[in-house]
Amino acid sequence: MTGTDHSKLLHDLRSKCSSLKSAAELYKDCSPAEKKEMLALMNAAAAEITRLLSELAKP
Repeated sequence: MTGTDHSKLLHDLRSKCSSLKSAAELYKDCSPAEKKEMLALMNAAAAEITRLLSELAKP
């Protein structure tokens, strides 16, 4: 993995983590329907975070 690839992965990881944190903060104020939608978005972000971490772990 090149330094540029590594930097992009870290940038993407920071972005997804920030998005997940923001969604978690907003969650409590959502209606039940919005909470269901928010959980789906949070699960997608978490899956992407896991994927990015796996990419970073590769030699």
